[in-house]
Amino acid sequence: MLFNKLKKKIASIALATTVTFSPLAAPVAHAASSADAFTALAGVLGSFGMYSSYLAAILDAGDNSIYQHQTRMYDAEQSGVSANPNDHELIDNIMTRLVDNGDYVLDHRSLPFTWQVNDSKEFNAACFPTDFVTVNRGIISGLNRNADELAAVLAHEMTHGIRLHSAYNYARAAAQSFGIAFISMATGKVSPDVAAVLADYSVAKDVILPAEYEADEGGFWLAASAGFNPGGSAAAMARMLYLSLHPLDFDRSYGQEAYDHPDTDKREAKLSAMLTSYSAGHVTVIDRKTIAIDGAPLVTATYKDNSYDDTPEQAYLIAGGLAKAFHDHASAAEWDFRPGENGRIDFLTDEDVYAPMKEAVSLAHMTESLRSMVEAAYVGEQTSGARATLARLENEIKEKQRERAQSNLELNEKWLDRFYNNADWYNDLYRPELAILEANRGMRFDPRDDKIARLYSVRGRAKAMLGDFEGAMADANEGVNGDPRDAYTYLNRAEIWRAQGKPEYALIDIRRSLDASRDTIAAWKMAGDIEDELGDKEAAKEDYRNYLALAKDACDIPDEYLKELSPKTWEKIEKARAEKIKQWKEEHPDETKNIEDTADSKAKNDKK
Repeated sequence: MLFNKLKKKIASIALATTVTFSPLAAPVAHAASSADAFTALAGVLGSFGMYSSYLAAILDAGDNSIYQHQTRMYDAEQSGVSANPNDHELIDNIMTRLVDNGDYVLDHRSLPFTWQVNDSKEFNAACFPTDFVTVNRGIISGLNRNADELAAVLAHEMTHGIRLHSAYNYARAAAQSFGIAFISMATGKVSPDVAAVLADYSVAKDVILPAEYEADEGGFWLAASAGFNPGGSAAAMARMLYLSLHPLDFDRSYGQEAYDHPDTDKREAKLSAMLTSYSAGHVTVIDRKTIAIDGAPLVTATYKDNSYDDTPEQAYLIAGGLAKAFHDHASAAEWDFRPGENGRIDFLTDEDVYAPMKEAVSLAHMTESLRSMVEAAYVGEQTSGARATLARLENEIKEKQRERAQSNLELNEKWLDRFYNNADWYNDLYRPELAILEANRGMRFDPRDDKIARLYSVRGRAKAMLGDFEGAMADANEGVNGDPRDAYTYLNRAEIWRAQGKPEYALIDIRRSLDASRDTIAAWKMAGDIEDELGDKEAAKEDYRNYLALAKDACDIPDEYLKELSPKTWEKIEKARAEKIKQWKEEHPDETKNIEDTADSKAKNDKK
């Protein structure tokens, strides 16, 4: 059903074309239609060959910052954007913590994560092949805006991106169902149709169960490493299980669509077991409500949400605080049990992650019992080897990350060019913070001066956009000195001079860029723009003339030059403008009449 839906969607947006892949993908034969393409490819490559070719194409598209931006725009067009600023602030804070503080390794074929809160009421979220995470507003209210549960969901989605699940899933759908037209990303030319395919929500969420389990595990460790409550993953799954069993209650209480996902109870059980492992084997949740240490009950959770019984969620969040304490502290002394206010015993810190656990223990008057149980638990570790078991588990996880990091180093020249192109495109899209991330990643992977030089220059341009002109010039100079033959090192430095209000220095670097390569299209355009701003019309006209000779049909120069240098393009633009004005007048007759009356009145007054 899902593949048929996507097949119809793709068929409506240009599948009757040549199927073309980037240089990183296997070539595919020309086809007259998607059905013909599928038949031809199946005969030539076989199903595995088809899958491999589609996977290469989707990985290539997913590692393209322009497509990432287009995926975001397409998602906003299809699902809208949440109008609640609190939604955006909450998700921004959570995702920033996960991205900046989480322990993970991005594949070299991946992009830095970006995200957006859409306006869908559905209880869900998704990560697309471009590492763009879309978060439905329905899941924010559905999880009662709980940061730890939302972090678990978002870390789960990030894991889909980190492990390339989304790309593999799209390739599987393509190989089973249809042919996709992919344009080569090597030149920066992209197709909106491809972005529409990459942003198909139904395929993004059609993840096979083994990948869901892998994302659950990866999301658990990622969220925990970023400092979120490690019980948040099982708590979120408990809420999802309730919603799947009581969809009408959810719809009535929150106004969203019902949640439906397979094997939620099994996934909750697995996440509960991970919580126990994370605690060095000490903490368990019995019957989804009683929290125990080494099998001895400590407290039993009670529900806090008046709209439904959220006891399992509270149990996992309480257990999560205990698990983090056992995980982070190697002895009972590190829990720092001490006299508190009003004769009470205090312990640990005031971090939010411990709040549910400390509140539950206090209300049950079990603080003294907790101290005794914690002390006994650490004594027991000496014979059980529980902490050594936890250390081995975490070493295995770190070893897998080291292996992924090592595989990232096995790159060829094309991948280094991609890092530069993505950083450059991020700058063009006014996302300098992402440009810096991409440049930094590329710098780690290759020590050759010519490649590093260009990465320095593009990073310098990004720093200038953020107002760090000192750092920007330092990087730009590194770029020029590293490869004085590269036109783009000079061009990026020219951008920095211009941003500082020093156009005369920018023009010097632009001329150096053109000396290195007369075919640097952007250099001619920038030179014309600066000379026009300085009032040197003749020099600007000559540079725009050279620009238009290389950029056929370009129309992004001032009208006075375009009219003279490219009259045919000018006529097309004027015609298009006239059509838009005519259409607007037809759609807004009242406003048109008011404007015309105002113009007539002004003309009469001017005449007087």
